[in-house]
Amino acid sequence: MHVLRSDRRVHKTKHHITSAFLSLCEKKPFETIVVRDITDAADISRSTFYTHFQDKYDLLEQIMKDKLTELMNLYENNKSQILGYVPHHEVPDPYFLLLFVHLSEQASIYRVLLFHLPDSRFGDRMIEAVQITIGQRVDNNRMDQKQPIPLDILLVSMSSWIGGIVVSWLKQGMIYSPNYMAIQLSRIASIGFYQAMSL
Repeated sequence: MHVLRSDRRVHKTKHHITSAFLSLCEKKPFETIVVRDITDAADISRSTFYTHFQDKYDLLEQIMKDKLTELMNLYENNKSQILGYVPHHEVPDPYFLLLFVHLSEQASIYRVLLFHLPDSRFGDRMIEAVQITIGQRVDNNRMDQKQPIPLDILLVSMSSWIGGIVVSWLKQGMIYSPNYMAIQLSRIASIGFYQAMSL
């Protein structure tokens, strides 16, 4: 019980520090933020900060790794549902729906990582995470049939396409719902770009 209580306290403290840091990143450039700013905003001591993080760069890296892990887990934790999907232009792909719901729930964090911290390369790392997920899905679905498109080209194309749409959606303030976005991506994936453009 004591260990559980201690773990919760650590999690709560780290969450508090993270929230304070992300809030600061919305207000001032990352390079001007010092540990004192973070501890003041979080109302904690410097020793408490250094108990959990080496410096602001370590804090940022841990935040990014946490988000990337969550993105990867969207597939891992819902594999049977995703693999059971039968492509249809009127039914959202479960992966797309899970992705957009997750992004909408964590939008404030993703906006900071993508738009306020451009040097972090989080956008590239996010696309890489999506690419790995798509690769796993292809591997799990493939039954030794010949791929019509080389796998490396397919993975780069799809992950870049999804990543670009995600960034644009967040930048525009998520004017469409997660379900709407999931259906649109499913339609494009199902019918193809040429048919979607009425060519």
